[in-house]
Amino acid sequence: MNKIFHDGKYYSELEIKEIVKRYYQSAFSRKIDRHVQMQTLFPDTLDNKSKILDYGCGMGGVSQLFYDRYGCNVDGVDISENELIKAKIAFGDNAKLNFLLLSQFGFPKNTYDLVFSSQVIEHVHNPGNYLSNINNMLKNDGYLLIGLPNIVNINYLINLILFSNKRAIKTSKKILNSYNKASDHINGWDPFHFINLCSSCGFELVKYIPTEETPISFFLQRIPFIGKYIYRLPFTTRLSYTMFFLFKKSKNIKININD
Repeated sequence: MNKIFHDGKYYSELEIKEIVKRYYQSAFSRKIDRHVQMQTLFPDTLDNKSKILDYGCGMGGVSQLFYDRYGCNVDGVDISENELIKAKIAFGDNAKLNFLLLSQFGFPKNTYDLVFSSQVIEHVHNPGNYLSNINNMLKNDGYLLIGLPNIVNINYLINLILFSNKRAIKTSKKILNSYNKASDHINGWDPFHFINLCSSCGFELVKYIPTEETPISFFLQRIPFIGKYIYRLPFTTRLSYTMFFLFKKSKNIKININD
């Protein structure tokens, strides 16, 4: 039986199936998890006739979620063959749920009702081209549901305060010698500038939510009586680890190589 690499170790197919399903069962059961919070942004227009692209599907759990909820056609695409192997083991391929390697994906135009992409754009060298490709793949009035880290959080601010020339040089050498596209972030946005980026690529914002709040907001909401009000203040809720945006395709946009 083939062994599959996961989190630094090799496992059997049966073990991988259990690991992947257990991971998503845990994620989907926690109210503060981004996998749960982002579901509030699913468009009401989705049904069993919809076609959805999970762009950067990883181990396939969200692809399966869309398939289970709507019974629609879902394509899960990823750069990692190893992640796709795990997705196929855990959730399988069928006529409506397909997992494909990005290098073999055709980027079909005017095809999808929704493109979902979470924790991907921060790894992309050409964000404008990435968003332009999504724009072209969406049908007119199709939706983009996208999630990414929020740089306006406590960890980022602390790292910024502690940043020095010595640490900068060390970071540069590390990335130069051991850059890993799947794990290293090369882009970062606050909500305001990310909206600017997406709108310049033809998308109109429908709704934005901060997700996976920071420890400071996590504890504030537990203060008796007043906690829930303090927690809702922009200063606390906007210091989230991650954020999700629902955009609607408004214009056909093509970003040129030199834009």
